[in-house]
Amino acid sequence: MRAQQGILEDEVAEAARELGVPGVAVGIDHGGEREIVTYGVTSVDHGQPVDEATLFQIGSTAKTFTATAIMVLVEQGRVELDQPVRRYVPELRLQDHGTAETLTVGHLLNHTAGWDGGDTWVDTGEGDDALERAAALLADLPQQFAPGTGASYNNAAFVLAGRVVEKVTGTTFERALAELILNPLGLTRTLTSLNSIMTEPFAAGHRANGATDGQVSVTRPWSDPRGYIPAGARFASSLGDQLSWARFQLGDGRSAAGTRLLAADRLRSMHHPTTSHEILPGVGVGIGWMLRAIEGVRLVEHHGDVAGQHSSVTVLPERDFAIVVLTNATPNGRELAERILRRVLETRLGLVERPPEQLRLGPDELAPYVGIYRTDGIELRVVVGGTGLIIHGTVSDGDGPGETLEFPIGMLAEERFRVIGGPFEGLQGEFVREGGAVVAARHVGRLVPRV
Repeated sequence: MRAQQGILEDEVAEAARELGVPGVAVGIDHGGEREIVTYGVTSVDHGQPVDEATLFQIGSTAKTFTATAIMVLVEQGRVELDQPVRRYVPELRLQDHGTAETLTVGHLLNHTAGWDGGDTWVDTGEGDDALERAAALLADLPQQFAPGTGASYNNAAFVLAGRVVEKVTGTTFERALAELILNPLGLTRTLTSLNSIMTEPFAAGHRANGATDGQVSVTRPWSDPRGYIPAGARFASSLGDQLSWARFQLGDGRSAAGTRLLAADRLRSMHHPTTSHEILPGVGVGIGWMLRAIEGVRLVEHHGDVAGQHSSVTVLPERDFAIVVLTNATPNGRELAERILRRVLETRLGLVERPPEQLRLGPDELAPYVGIYRTDGIELRVVVGGTGLIIHGTVSDGDGPGETLEFPIGMLAEERFRVIGGPFEGLQGEFVREGGAVVAARHVGRLVPRV
């Protein structure tokens, strides 16, 4: 074990230096035994050394907490997944009136609600009504497909799920989260209050300066608006707490102290597909979790990217194994996390993910995919470049033109594609045809219609 940890420490440090990631925290839990590796600093401006207690923003990994809060309410008999959301949020208004009537709580937790993903996060203030006001903005989002008939990554659905928690408990989402999950599990270093986070050792996010020297700068503002906490805004946690969260997922629904939050079968139900629709090629959706397999072994996982920070939690129930990676840089923090995950799965568990065979297509065969694809907060510009296609993806938060990332992709069978370089290497997507024409792209989990 000690020799393996030394090797992992060297690999983490080497990857962080190569990719320009200022700070990293990696944790492994195998059968209840923990292994901790930390590297670097919390900020390039005036940082402190990263350790197990450092708070990182975990971004969309917070969705697993929101989903579990709903499941605890299900356990308590206060929510039913197959009931309409309007049973709990009568004031719900959506652009598609039929959807507002039929949308269930379950649709919110497996990305099958069907409207634009809500990737533009509007500041709805710092008051206790911030989430209520953010949920009201869902009325402006176009419906892409009927609930349950497809899957597309949906931040706005988790905002609404958070509002369900508020309505059922009669308090703010943050207080309900503490009462339902954080306090029973003893997650004292998982915080959503800026006033609390700022009094603790916390990591600042970083992004590349755009130069080729690998330098990064601190991301400002530090966090996104309060109204989007259930989807992953300003949700900060330590490596220690995230490992405890992973251990809970590997357990039987009880805390380390024996407090039962969920029945064992209810917890396990979150880790199995709840829809036949994949959110990405080879990636299914449970309740709040993403599901895939390597060599027949199931991985239950979630990633998060927010405000220049990246997190990932990967749980392998059949192997009683989990790995957590927290970084304070995007997009290179994601590349580091994926590299370390692949290495750990190979060296510790003997699991190797084999890339699919790439097709060799000429310019005429690639031409049908070229064009502009757009949905709320996201624009994809697909062009021919080099020996294949390049996706120029721009994400906007509503306060400016947004950040553009380049995704070189190779085509696979059945109109699927795979990112073949950069921080998102290995991520798969697909183009969607109707009547012979390419009408949409499924990229980073989102269904993005062609303009």
